Amino acid sequence: MKSIWVIAAVLLSVAVIIGCSRYIESEDPVRSLPGEVPVPVNLVAQISNAGTVTLSWEVSDSASVARFRIYISDSTQSSYTLRDSTGSFSMTVDGLLANQRYFFKVAAVMNEGLQGDLSEAVSAKAMFLSITIANDKEYTNSRNVLIQINAPPETSHLMLSEDSTFADAVYVQFIGTQTSFTLSEGDGDKTVYARLLFGDGSQSGEPLFDDITLDTHARIDSVFFTPTGITFSPGDTVTFGLDAGESGGTARVSFTGVGEVKLFDDGTNGDLTADDGIYHGDWIVPVTFTLYNGGVTGSLTDDAGNVAAQIMAAEPLNIFGPPLPVTLSAIALSTFEIDLSWTPSVSSNFSAYRLYRSISPSVPDDTGLVTSISAVNTTSFTDTMLNHSTTYYYRMYVYDNSGLNSGSNVDSSTTFVNTEPDSVELFVIAEPDTTARLTWTVSKEDDFEHYRVFVKGTTGVDSSDELIALISNRSTDNYSYKAPDTGQFFFRVFVYDKHGLSAGSNEDSVTLKQ
Repeated sequence: MKSIWVIAAVLLSVAVIIGCSRYIESEDPVRSLPGEVPVPVNLVAQISNAGTVTLSWEVSDSASVARFRIYISDSTQSSYTLRDSTGSFSMTVDGLLANQRYFFKVAAVMNEGLQGDLSEAVSAKAMFLSITIANDKEYTNSRNVLIQINAPPETSHLMLSEDSTFADAVYVQFIGTQTSFTLSEGDGDKTVYARLLFGDGSQSGEPLFDDITLDTHARIDSVFFTPTGITFSPGDTVTFGLDAGESGGTARVSFTGVGEVKLFDDGTNGDLTADDGIYHGDWIVPVTFTLYNGGVTGSLTDDAGNVAAQIMAAEPLNIFGPPLPVTLSAIALSTFEIDLSWTPSVSSNFSAYRLYRSISPSVPDDTGLVTSISAVNTTSFTDTMLNHSTTYYYRMYVYDNSGLNSGSNVDSSTTFVNTEPDSVELFVIAEPDTTARLTWTVSKEDDFEHYRVFVKGTTGVDSSDELIALISNRSTDNYSYKAPDTGQFFFRVFVYDKHGLSAGSNEDSVTLKQ
């Protein structure tokens, strides 16, 4: 806590005093003066604290002087009241009222107890004085500071110094209650002293002073978190720390996914010891939060307003909780296809979707992998090559970079009942006489697999006869056959579906020549 000494100004003026009716009994009685006694001279009064005046004086010959008597008056009358006596050449008079002008005289007392003439008077008016640095702040980050001065209008000159003896200072004209001052180099505690000179030539007594700490830079020694060496999970408490070597500042840490976590040095929120320059802050991991090898950055603005260079914690922060599951939907498209769609993953540590299939309601993540998808925005897939009239169960697992996963709901769908495909109509012509040109209508089967073309030298062609073509492209609707010899050739085209069922076309023939 800063100490501000408030002392009162002394307005000193020499005056001739003309008497007073006040009187104080004293143990030092006054006797009449039969001979010459030295009269005190150079009487000076200074206010050393509020309501306290310190008087000092001199005499030309002190050999025969036993003590001095101090007289006081609160008016300009010639009557003074004996206030006290002393054997030294100075004395402090206390208990004075602020803003009340007092008059003082001093008389010498001989060894025989005889008192000499009173000195010329000095007056002192107690005025409260003070100085404050930089609006009474505890810290400053600039050597150039503003000094606020509480002083009476009678003030004419000012002297400022960091030396209480003012050995390196001179008076400058007092032009207002605010003035600038340049602190000495080097961070640390600074004390500025002030002395005032008034219009009548008197000056303040004990120096006014105020303290401030010069702090021109901030630093961060280390950034850390506890406990260390573990992987955090949602719901865990992480205590972050920052060692700055000084208290009173504003400290925080930040990392991916979090704006900042405020740190404290007041013994709360995870801080162990108040005002030790080591800041702490507790942070509870949110349910959906994950972080892989996250860098923790510390920031500090100290009490003087200095901003420290940011540094990172030596250890990365890992927070791995199971990713939130997605919602899966399965819809059959045909006798061999089921369409799968799901909601996108919101995991910040996403690695892959893995789709599993089973013919039972239990769909574990160790059998029946259908596909793995690494693009987080891909949310649909068509499962093919399925059996007809079969119920399939699916579950989508979301994996993150740490290997943790969560499974979606189980959804199922049943492929359509398969029927024999519709046949196509075949047309055969000779083109030229040695080549048979076959054309047919295109199959409309959803589960089309391929065409098979058969030939025979006699009527009654079936799928056990000679296979001359297998065509997988459903839109292909023609085929050319070159005769191996002369004769009549009979043809049929069979349509096969993905489940092995087939249907043959009409039979058509043509006579070819070799």
